[in-house]
Amino acid sequence: MLTIYLFESSGGIPHCFPQFGPGPMQQHGFARNVNWSIADSEVTEGDPAVTLELKDDSYSRSMWDFSFQALYKVSLHSTSLSTTLKITNMDDKPFSFNSALHTYFRASIAGVSVKGLKGCKTLNKDPDPKNPLEGKEEREGVTFPGFVDCIYLGAPSQLILDNGLGDKIAISNSSWSDAVLWNPHQQMEACYKDFVCVENAKIETVQLEPKQSWVAEQKIELV
Repeated sequence: MLTIYLFESSGGIPHCFPQFGPGPMQQHGFARNVNWSIADSEVTEGDPAVTLELKDDSYSRSMWDFSFQALYKVSLHSTSLSTTLKITNMDDKPFSFNSALHTYFRASIAGVSVKGLKGCKTLNKDPDPKNPLEGKEEREGVTFPGFVDCIYLGAPSQLILDNGLGDKIAISNSSWSDAVLWNPHQQMEACYKDFVCVENAKIETVQLEPKQSWVAEQKIELV
């Protein structure tokens, strides 16, 4: 069974938008901390899907003064989950953003490994998140022996997660050009052994002209 932890109150796969990580606004932006509305729902051959919508309001504009629409479609299947995020510039001026899907997977952290990142440029945020160390991933499988907070630039379109519980999970995507691995280790002593974050991300800034859209998809599937 594919299990994604609901660790944050904003949802099962919290959105980092319009900012990833620390910056001029609150950590990871505002999209994970607000209510989205239901724009559509459907069932196709027994598989449910729902589309959520987020628009600018006085709260978002107090941090990021632009008009936008975010549509987020989630589709459930027997052994997989698919998401599509569409960001549209509804303003009369261009804006820029970056984003990530902050996905928590149930895991036994001592046995976790992530394959597919060898050769990627890394920005290691341990020990100083504000001054990440540049490097290159040399391992076939990335493990989690302690605190891990690392950005992988130019990540491939598919990663394979071994969750340490006997499951192998393929994480595929389009337009999410980067990846982030995170486990807080003893910073969250009560629960760190039971989850791992493997995130699709867009670290490089996306710029949208008025009425332009950016679309990114992912599929999480047992293999």
